[in-house]
Amino acid sequence: MNWLAKLGSIPGLSEKAVEKALDKGLSLLESEVSRYRNVEEELGRLRRTSDRINSLLVDAEQRRYIEDESVKLWLRQLRSISFDTDNLIDEYQTALEVYRLQTSFNAAGSSRKRKWYQIELPYISPEWGPIRKRFADEIERINTRLEEITKGRKTLRLRNEDGVRREAPNQRARIFQTGPCHDRSRMIGRQRETNEIVDLLTSDRELALPVVPIYGAAGIGKTTLARLVYEDERIDQYFKLKAWVSLTDGCDVRNIMKEICEKITKESCGFQAYETLQSQIRKFLQARKDDKFLLVIDNLWAEDFYFWEALRSPLLSGGKGSKVLITTRNEKICRIMHAVPQPSLEGLQDDECWQLLKSLAIPQVINDIDQERLQVLGNEIAKRCGGSPLAAKTLGAMLNGAKEEEWSDVLSEMRALKDDQNGVLATLKISYYHLSYHLKQCFAYCSIFPNGYKFERDQVIRYWMAEGLIETRGRQRLEAVGMRYFEELLWRSFFEKVPACDESQVERYKMPSLMYDLARSVMEYEFRGIESDLPLSQPKEDRDQARYAYLLHREDKPPVKLECIEQYQNLRTLKVCDEWRERVVPIDPFKKQYFHRGVNLRVLDMSNSNLKFVPDSIGELIHLRYLGLSNTKIRTLPEKICDLFNLQTLELRGCSELTVLPQGMCKLINLRHLDVHLDWDKEITDSTDMVIPSGFGDLKHIQTLSRFNVTFNAEECNFVELKDLNLRGDLCILNIERVPVKKPEDALSANLQGKQYIENLMLRWNRSAGSNKEQWQHSKKVIENLQPNNRLRILWVINYPGTSFPGWIGDPSFSSLETIRISYCFDFTFLPLLGKLPRLKNLQIDDVWGKNMDNFVGFPSLEHLKLLKLPLLERISLENDIPKLKKAYVSDCPDLKELAIHQNLRGKLEITECPNLVLQDQDD
Repeated sequence: MNWLAKLGSIPGLSEKAVEKALDKGLSLLESEVSRYRNVEEELGRLRRTSDRINSLLVDAEQRRYIEDESVKLWLRQLRSISFDTDNLIDEYQTALEVYRLQTSFNAAGSSRKRKWYQIELPYISPEWGPIRKRFADEIERINTRLEEITKGRKTLRLRNEDGVRREAPNQRARIFQTGPCHDRSRMIGRQRETNEIVDLLTSDRELALPVVPIYGAAGIGKTTLARLVYEDERIDQYFKLKAWVSLTDGCDVRNIMKEICEKITKESCGFQAYETLQSQIRKFLQARKDDKFLLVIDNLWAEDFYFWEALRSPLLSGGKGSKVLITTRNEKICRIMHAVPQPSLEGLQDDECWQLLKSLAIPQVINDIDQERLQVLGNEIAKRCGGSPLAAKTLGAMLNGAKEEEWSDVLSEMRALKDDQNGVLATLKISYYHLSYHLKQCFAYCSIFPNGYKFERDQVIRYWMAEGLIETRGRQRLEAVGMRYFEELLWRSFFEKVPACDESQVERYKMPSLMYDLARSVMEYEFRGIESDLPLSQPKEDRDQARYAYLLHREDKPPVKLECIEQYQNLRTLKVCDEWRERVVPIDPFKKQYFHRGVNLRVLDMSNSNLKFVPDSIGELIHLRYLGLSNTKIRTLPEKICDLFNLQTLELRGCSELTVLPQGMCKLINLRHLDVHLDWDKEITDSTDMVIPSGFGDLKHIQTLSRFNVTFNAEECNFVELKDLNLRGDLCILNIERVPVKKPEDALSANLQGKQYIENLMLRWNRSAGSNKEQWQHSKKVIENLQPNNRLRILWVINYPGTSFPGWIGDPSFSSLETIRISYCFDFTFLPLLGKLPRLKNLQIDDVWGKNMDNFVGFPSLEHLKLLKLPLLERISLENDIPKLKKAYVSDCPDLKELAIHQNLRGKLEITECPNLVLQDQDD
C-alpha cells in the first residue's frame, strides 16, 4: 500500500480528500518557492516604485504649498514607505555586494589579499534560503501597504493639479556674492543704538558691575547689535579684557561659569567643580585689579535671581568700571539683574530693511530701469519683514539674481500670509520653500542638534552623506557637493558662524533660534528630542514615525540609558549629546546584544561620552554609515566593527587610550574618513601609538587619516600604506625614527609630495632619537624624502634630531605655507630658509637648544613671531625690519642677555621671564 492509500485509511479521511489537501499544499509550496526565486525581480520592481515615490515627494516639496491635513497625512505615509523601501533595498544590495566580495577574494591569487580576508564576512549571502524568504516577506508587506496608500489617493481624489504650483527653485546661479549674509560689511542701521550702548558701557557708574541689556523679540537683531558694540574701537580702548559667552537653552550655572572662566583666562578649565571655577575667575580678576573687563552674555534666558547672583559673585573682583552686556528676549530678566533701564530693541526701519535686502539681492551692474522696477517690489517686501534683519537677509539671499517675476511671486506669497501667523517665522518659511529639495532636507535634518548647539561643518556634511541627502553629481566628491550645500545655507542665513575664541579653534556654526524653530516644525513628525530621565509618553504610532533623534543629558540627571530608545525601532539617526557640547555625557553600561539587525541606523554618534567599550553587536548595524566615538574612554574596538560594510566615517578624535585598531579594517572598502586626531599640543607624546593594520592602503576611498605611526617589520616600513591614499586635511606622522637606518628611502613610499590636499602636517620623532652621528645623518635623509606638496598651509617639525634642515622647508614654491612651528631641535640653522617663504605669517620656535639667533632676514609676510622656552639662547637679532609684523612674543629664555631690535619693531615686542635681557635699539 502506498503512502497516499495509508493516509486514506485513517478514519475520517478519504483518499480523495487527502489528495485534494496535498494538491493545495503543493500549490502553496510552489507559490512560495516562486516568491523566493523571484526576489531579484520583485526588488527591481520595488526599486522602480521607490524612484517614483521619491519623485512624487520631491514634487510635493518643490512645487506645492499643501494645507489639507488629509493630504499631508497621505504624504507622510508615502514617506514612511519610502524609508522602509530604502532599508530593504539597501540591505539586499549590501548582502549582494558582500557576497560578491567574499567570492572574489576567495578566488584571488594574491596570498596577501587572501590573508587579509581570512576573517569571515557577515552571513547574509543572497543565496541563503531564510534570507531570501525574509526579503520576499518584506516585499509583500510593502506592496500591501502601497496598495492601501494608492486607494487612499483615490479616496482623497488627489490629482497632479493639487496645490499651489510654482517653478522649481534654485535653477539659477547667483549673480554675485561678496561674502556671507552675516558679514560685518552688511550691517545696515543700528548706528544710533550702537552709539547709545557704547556710551553706557564706557561711562563711569557708581554701581558695582552694571548690567546693560539688549532685549527684544527673536530675529530682531540683538546678537548682531551686541557684536557691533563688542567690536567697536571705543570698547577696545576702554576695556583691557573682553569675553563673549553664548548660551544654549537650559544650560546650568556651572557650565556658564566654565565658559566664562575659559573666555576670560584664555585657558581650558576641564571639568572642574563650580566652586573651583568661581575661585579661578576671582583670582584671575584680582591679579588684574586695575583692568576693566567687559563680559557679553548672549541669549540669557534664566528667570532665576540666584542664577544671576551665582554668576555675579566672582565677577565683582574685577577692576572698577567693569560691565556686563546681555541679550535676552525677556524683560523680566533685566529687572532681576537690576539692569540699566533700556527700551525694547525695535526692528529696523522699512528703508533699512530694504537696503539690507537690496545689498544681497541686486547686483550693482543692473541697469537703472530694471532697478527701478525691482525697487518698487522690494520696498513692499521689506515692509513685510517686520523690521527683522534675519528676514531681510534670507529674502535678499533668496532673490539674488532673480527676475522681476520671481520678486512679484514672493510679494504675492507674503501678502497671502494670514494675520494670525508669526510674521517673521512665516517669512522665513517662504525662504525655506524656495530652497531646492536637497537643501530643504539638509537644513531640516539639522534639527537633530539641541537649540543653540554649536556644530562643525565637516561633521554635518558627513551626517548628510550617511543619510543619503547629498545629490550625486557625476564624478564630484560627495564632500565637495555637501560643502556647497553648507555654504549656500550659510549664505542664506539658515546657519550662522560662531565667533571663535582664538585662531586655532575649529570653526563652529549654529542655527539662529528662529531658524531652529522652523527646522523643528518641518521635522515635527520624524524628529524626537528625548531626555533620558523623562518617561516616554508618545503612542506607538508616533514612535514608529520617528526617524531622527537626539538623546539629551542634562546636568545633575542620572546617566543616559540607551535602552530608553529601544521602542523607536525605525530610527535612522541617533545622537547622544549634552546640553553643552563640552561636557562628558555619562552612559549607563548597556546590554552586549543591544544592537540588533532590526535597527535601521545610518548615523550613530556617541561622542563626548564616558563610553568604555563597544559590544560585538555593533556589527549587526548593516546600514550604518557614520559611527561617532570621539572623546570617549574606549581602549579597543571589537573586530565585529569590520562587518560594517557601508561605513563611511569612523570618528575617533580624542580617543587617547585607543592604541590598536581591528585587524579587519581592510574590509571597510567604503570607508572615507578615519579621524583619529589628537590635540597636537596637549595629547601627542612620545608614548602616543596606534598601529594602522596591514592592508589599510588598499582602502581607495580614504580621504581622512589624521594620525599615522611609523612601524617596521622584517619586510618593509609601513609608509607603503600611505602611498596610494589621496588624503586631505590634517596628517600627523609619528615615530619617524623607526624608519630603518639602512633604508631612508622607505620614507619616499609615503608619497607626501603627491598628496596635494594635505593642508596641515606634523613630522614627529621620538624625543630619545638622534643620540649619535649616524642617526643625525639618517634623519636628514629621511626628512628630505618626506617633502610634502607645496600646497601645504601648516607645518610642525618636532624632535627632529638632524643638525641641518632640508632645502624644501624654505623653498619659495611653498606659496601657501602660512604657519610653521619648530620644536625640540638642536639649533637655528633653519631660519635663513624660512625667511624665503613668501606667505609665512606665523612662526613659533620653542625648546630649541641654540645660543644665537642672528638670521632674521627676509620674512616678507610674517605677522606673529613666538620665541618660547629657549633654555640656552643668549642673543637675538631682530635688526632688520619685518614690514608686516604685528606681534613678537619672547618668553622663558633664562640665559637671554642681548636682543638687538629694529626701532620699528620695538612697540610690537612683548617679553616675559627673561631676567637677564638688555634691549638694544637699531636705527634704519
